[in-house]
Order: sequence, then structure tokens, then C-alpha cells
Amino acid sequence: MLLEIKGLKVVLGSSEILKNISFGVKRGEVVGLLGPNGSGKSTLLRTIYGVLRPSGGVVYFDGRAIPDFSIKEVAKKLGYLPQESFDTGLKVKEVVMLGRTPYIQGFSFTEEDLKIVRGALNLVGLSNFENRRFSELSGGEKQKVLLARVFAQNTEVLLLDEPTSHLDISSQLEIMSLIRRKVQDGCSALIAIHDINLASAYCDKLLLVKKGEIFAAGKPEETITSGNIREVYGAEVEVRKIGGNILVIPSPRRDADRKKWIHVICGGGTGSEIIRDLWIRGYRVSAGVINALDSDWFTASELGEVVDERPFSEISDESFRKNVNFIERSDATILSNLIVGRGNLRNLEAALHAAKLGKLFVVEEGEFENRNFVGDEAMEIYKSIISLLPESRVLKSCKELAKVLEDL
Repeated sequence: MLLEIKGLKVVLGSSEILKNISFGVKRGEVVGLLGPNGSGKSTLLRTIYGVLRPSGGVVYFDGRAIPDFSIKEVAKKLGYLPQESFDTGLKVKEVVMLGRTPYIQGFSFTEEDLKIVRGALNLVGLSNFENRRFSELSGGEKQKVLLARVFAQNTEVLLLDEPTSHLDISSQLEIMSLIRRKVQDGCSALIAIHDINLASAYCDKLLLVKKGEIFAAGKPEETITSGNIREVYGAEVEVRKIGGNILVIPSPRRDADRKKWIHVICGGGTGSEIIRDLWIRGYRVSAGVINALDSDWFTASELGEVVDERPFSEISDESFRKNVNFIERSDATILSNLIVGRGNLRNLEAALHAAKLGKLFVVEEGEFENRNFVGDEAMEIYKSIISLLPESRVLKSCKELAKVLEDL
């Protein structure tokens, strides 16, 4: 085990911040620390690096206790990026050069140091930023410079405290990809991180920390469960596996006193307005089948229940059956102004089933032939749907829905 923590305890003042923490980090592994604010993540990283002295327990590096190392030796083994940022008038290359401090012989840096600094800046995509002032950079650029400083230390373990905090999603993904790439070169990383979905996508192992103790540990799919999130964060979520990745979303708000249940067959943004309007008017809502990460999927996930399918995938037998089940249990079903392709053709079949049950309303804001990218097969199904409906159930806009549904 490259980094091993055994029975670590930390007491600050009269408070026990860490309680008997034990785990290990293997070489080439990215381990994520998850937990609410105040759970002890930052304290754990500071203690491993030696900023804080433990009240009990030992940190081992490659089988050797950290207290047996000199300060300079620790800095060559462990690279630490704190959560607290700073500003300075130093040039970018000077900030990154600070990572070479443990290797200084005498009072000056060498050409080899400069070569390593340039390599670190190249790795984070800032080769042309050497002489820029650090204080003039954007938040994402500053974070990449600080990451380059840690990379320039050439350590075997990276201890990173919230490296993606306060960054937009594009910068977050870029930073995590950089860390992943660095680990592939032969080191390891222990990362305190706020975003559960980001951690699940980039970490090999996760540690869920609650009140100074490890509540759960393992691979993302083993650790991230709705029960564990409820216990650690006090939040109700749904955990789904989409395309091999774990995705955590807020649990649908299913109020017992809601009006009747309306199911919406939609996708591609054609159902969001309908779903939101139904929710505002007090209906219980569901939707399907929708590809995960579609805009309608996000709306339905937030406000109700959703039958989903993997991104860019055709509707499977299982998803089709779930969709039909929702239709049969709902009080009414709405077919949105859906664009129909081969991937979602079975949504038309589900709508036909709803029409046969006498539950279907259709929003037809434009001619179906202009939305049909399948051909005769889809056209025949759609004609069959319309033939089963009275004119009052074929609506020309979403706005007409409210009045019609009130008569249910």
C-alpha cells in the first residue's frame, strides 16, 4: 500500500474532529473523500501532510511512518493543494517554481527545475502563461497554475482539497481529467471533493465521511447509494447507473395531496413546459421514455418520476414496459409535439396503447410529417392514434391542456 492510514484521531480544542480513521491508497489509484461541510475531509488531508499533529494513529508512506521523514522528504513524497487559495503578484512560472522548493540545492533553481516547471505548465495547457501575472488570471486558470505547482513537486501522492471548487462545469471536468492523467503517469491522488457525480466519474474508490468517521468505502457503485447519501448528507436522492456511470439526482417530490397523475410522453425539450405547468397546477407528473441528460429528463427528474434510457440509445424492452406501466397507472397521458426517430419510435407505440385505454391527449403544434424521421411505419401508428381520439383531445398548443385536464 503506497499510503496507509491506521487509527487516525485528531482532537482540536475539546472537539474530536477525526475518530479512528483507517484506509489505504494504492499506487495508480484516485480516491475521493466525500462528505458534508464539517465532516473532517480537510482536517484529514492536513493531518496526512503533517500540517496537523494527530492525537492518535499513524500515517504510513510505503510502509514507513510519516513522522520518520524529514519535512523536505515529506514534500518530495506528498504534494498538497489546500482548499484556501491565495493571490500574488508573482508570475505564473514563479508560482509553479515553488513546487520545486524541496529540491533546491543551495539558493537557486537549476535548468532541470525550469524544465520540470515548463512540463507541468504544458500538462495543464498553460505553456504560454509563464510570464503572466498570477493575479490577472481567471479562477479556472489560477486553479490550473496551482495544480501545476503540485505537479512540479513530482510526488508520488497528491493530496488535493476541493480542487474544483468555485469553477464552472467545463473547468471542473478539465481539472479532474488533468488529475486523472497525472495519476496514469505513476502517482496516486486523494481528493476531497464536493460534487458526488464528479467524484463518481473520476475516482476509483470513494470514502464517505460522516462526523469524523468513515461511514462507507469502496467503488463508486458500492458506496453511492440512496441510503448512504441519506445517512451522510440527510438528503433524499435517486441513484441511477447511466452508461456505466453513477448519477445522483434529487428524489422526485411525490406529495400525497397532489391531484391526479398525468404521464407525459416527450423528449428533446418538447415536454418541459408541459411538465412544469402540470406541477404548478398541482398534478402528480411522470414522463418517459426519455434519454438520460435530455432537457426533458432533467425537468421530469426534478419534479416527478421518469422512465429513462441511456443517452443516444433506442428504447429497450424494459423501458417500454415501464412506460406502459406508468400509462396504465396514470389518470391521463399526454403525447407532446414529439420529433420521432428510430430511437424513440416505441414512444408512439406507447401512445397508441394510451389511446386505446381512452387516456390520451395529443399536443399537435405542427404537422406530424414534419416531425417524422422514420417514414411510413411511424405515420401509420400516428394515424391510428388520432383516429381513436375525439377532436377535443387533439390540442394545438400546451396552453389548451390546462382547461381540458380540469374536466377529468
